[in-house]
Amino acid sequence: MLMKKKNAVAFMIILFICVAVYLNWNYTQNIAKFEPGGINTGNITDDDILVDVNKSEDQNKPDDEGNTELTSTDDYFTNARIERQKARDNALNVLRETVNEKNLSQEARDKAAQSMETLAAGAVSEARIETLIKAKGFSDCVTLINDKNVNVIVKAPKGGLTASDTAKIKDIVVSETNMKPSQINIVEKN
Repeated sequence: MLMKKKNAVAFMIILFICVAVYLNWNYTQNIAKFEPGGINTGNITDDDILVDVNKSEDQNKPDDEGNTELTSTDDYFTNARIERQKARDNALNVLRETVNEKNLSQEARDKAAQSMETLAAGAVSEARIETLIKAKGFSDCVTLINDKNVNVIVKAPKGGLTASDTAKIKDIVVSETNMKPSQINIVEKN
């Protein structure tokens, strides 16, 4: 009976994660349709994101006809969210296969189920952090949470981030995670 309850709970968790992943993917796809340049499907890692944020580009560039279009600064955040979701989807697929593998011990399957819960909780925390940072007046940001630190990439306002801005962002991250301020990296994207 206990085993059936555990399996039912694991199934419900997997189901909720799948629904959340699908809704997040669908939401991201709908936003990307309205972004200039569409969706970039190239692979990107956390290290690529942290390196790319140091590149400075103009906010708007005129094309040959004099029309102004948004540059990769805006696409950057959309692409980063898409790549983050792709990585999360791949991890969930691996964990789902592990949970469903009958030849593995129950302990290994339980660890995989726990990892899925952690991944889902991280996704929720990332979304909350991003929403709260935007509510504080920042135009866009992407949050990447792992077990050691939190990286927050923020679209820099004119003049860059102030010490007050950095403190606001750190307060939000600390309130939404168990991370210490020393584990929070804030990176400006120009």
